[in-house]
Amino acid sequence: MSTPLNLFVKAVIKGRGLAKRPGTTRDGKLVLSLLVSIDGVDYELNLVTKPHEDPQRLAEYLVKNGIVAKDGNEFTILVPTWCLAKARNNVIWVHIEDYERLKGATG
Repeated sequence: MSTPLNLFVKAVIKGRGLAKRPGTTRDGKLVLSLLVSIDGVDYELNLVTKPHEDPQRLAEYLVKNGIVAKDGNEFTILVPTWCLAKARNNVIWVHIEDYERLKGATG
């Protein structure tokens, strides 16, 4: 009997979602900060785009690929487990490339 390997953890997006105003990195990547809860623990989830990508395109990608979904009365987002494992001070960093790498692994 084998134990299933979970590549993602489901996080609940809290309230309006945004932890703070969107920002950018030095190399032009958009950083969108969301307030999320995972197993009752609150985190700031920082989503980092590719250089010069706009927030609309990021949102479309996340919804189209099932990363963000409506679950009953709340919205959820999938967080790669290794990103959660690297969280410091309840801040999680996820780059869009993390999701793209998993696209082939999950079908």
